Amino acid sequence: MIIFENIRWKNFLSTGNVFSEIDLQEGRTNLIVGSNGAGKSTILDALTFSLFAKPFRKISKGSLVNSINEKDCVVEIEFRIGKLEYKVIRGIKPNKFEIYCNGQAWNQESSVNEQQKNFEANVLKMNYKSFTQIVVLGSSTFVPFMKLPGSQRRDIIEDILDIQVFSTMNVLLKDKIRGNNEEIRDVDYELDLLKDKIELQKQHMLSLQQKTQEEIDRKLDKVKEFKETESQGVEDVEILTNQIGRLNEEMQEYSKSNGKLQKLNTYLIKLTHKLNTCKKEHKFFEDNHVCPTCTQELSEEFRNEKLEAGQTKVDEMNVGYDDLQQAISDEQKKFDKFTELSTEVNNINTTISQTNFQLMTIRKQVEELESEIKGLEGASPDKKAELDKLQLLVNSKKDFAKQHANLKKDRDVLTTAGQLLKDNGIKTRIIKTYLPTMNKLINDFLQRMEFYVNFTLNENFEEIIKSRYRDVFSYDSFSEGEKARIDIALLLTWRSIAKLKNSVDTNLLILDEIFDGSLDQTGTSDLGWILRNFDENTRVYVISHKQNLDDKFDRTITVEKEKNYSIIKETVHEVSHALVG
Repeated sequence: MIIFENIRWKNFLSTGNVFSEIDLQEGRTNLIVGSNGAGKSTILDALTFSLFAKPFRKISKGSLVNSINEKDCVVEIEFRIGKLEYKVIRGIKPNKFEIYCNGQAWNQESSVNEQQKNFEANVLKMNYKSFTQIVVLGSSTFVPFMKLPGSQRRDIIEDILDIQVFSTMNVLLKDKIRGNNEEIRDVDYELDLLKDKIELQKQHMLSLQQKTQEEIDRKLDKVKEFKETESQGVEDVEILTNQIGRLNEEMQEYSKSNGKLQKLNTYLIKLTHKLNTCKKEHKFFEDNHVCPTCTQELSEEFRNEKLEAGQTKVDEMNVGYDDLQQAISDEQKKFDKFTELSTEVNNINTTISQTNFQLMTIRKQVEELESEIKGLEGASPDKKAELDKLQLLVNSKKDFAKQHANLKKDRDVLTTAGQLLKDNGIKTRIIKTYLPTMNKLINDFLQRMEFYVNFTLNENFEEIIKSRYRDVFSYDSFSEGEKARIDIALLLTWRSIAKLKNSVDTNLLILDEIFDGSLDQTGTSDLGWILRNFDENTRVYVISHKQNLDDKFDRTITVEKEKNYSIIKETVHEVSHALVG
């Protein structure tokens, strides 16, 4: 179970440079109130940003940074899973993403994207989509389960039931099938090759006495041709190697040009700064006859002295500036020449590598030809030896044929397993097993909210809704208040199923303006009772505009604006009765 313990943020949305912090464990039921624009929903955005690198609402990443301070946007969240204590720090300007487990940095070597994927797969055991269906029910950007396309509905259910492993297994299985097919192709190739070798051996045995010097000469001519090509290649490599040596010597002359160029540019920046300062001082004495500090009039002699000295200094600096520019230009030409030579050396090295590879191939071909020539020259009319060779080839063919048969049996097994791991295979069977439980929970929650319909999801997660009079409805045919009841019932059902499967179990449930929407007084009261009695380990956070709810919650978190910044005030209540609307 994921126990969210604490979250804090600063310079996030309307929050200033002082951390706003909420203890997520303090009260079972928590009310978050505040005027429009005060920052009530900031906790939702901070929560999803810290875990999934994106806010709950449709807000660009750049807009998350407080528009007044414009930097040092940070969100920190702490949670534990069993004995493992996690802390996630995520920031903007500067960008930051750090994960700590029991105080030790977690998986810092991988890229940010890989780190996020591993974090969701191995720690949270859920993605953003699943999180917003199990932990958060919002009123603005939230997309209810019944509004999602069929494929996304299935993805969420697979996450909840923890059967995505079968999709992973299917991917691995496809790799095995691919490997099996490659092995079969390799064995087929070996069988064809052995067939050719057997046929050649038979022909060889028939023509052994008829082999001629002509065949040997032909192969010798080929060897000669290859060796001539080899000799030429070796010569070419030597020439190119010598050329590289000359180029490297030439490059030594320009090797320091880059460092010099950087130093000269640094000097240019400093000189430009000094020149601008001198020009400003000269301009001051041109434009001013009175000291702006002491208001004393500057004598003409003093001004002329300063102007003459300033102009001389500016002229000298201009000469130095031009000389420095020329020096930079000269060094740039040297650096360009160094780069040109480096490219040429790289190209020559590539040519040498290619030539060496060709030489290696030629030498291998020569070895094969020489081996063939030796075989021809040493051929014996010993029929027994040739028969032994033939028998060895035949036995090898039998072994490969047996291996081929075993590989085909393996392929049949893998194909059968592949059928089971398809979406309509074992995953569908598991989903069918849990569907009755899901449907029962949905209807139980609906009845608790006094919404008496028979709501059923089929294996494609399409709804079948019937009234007590057996009238058939669809989700879209209901009022917004009735849809809200269905959305809430589904949310609570997914949480119950996730806890049952121990796939995604968390102590946090956040409802954003659910009480402010289309729920009537009865629905509000019934939902409040459900939340109060849902799970003693669950910490419920309700964001609401409704008045007079404070005494129905264990804690009220009030968000106010002071000097354009959001601040948090908390009030703890003694609540001994069930939450009502």
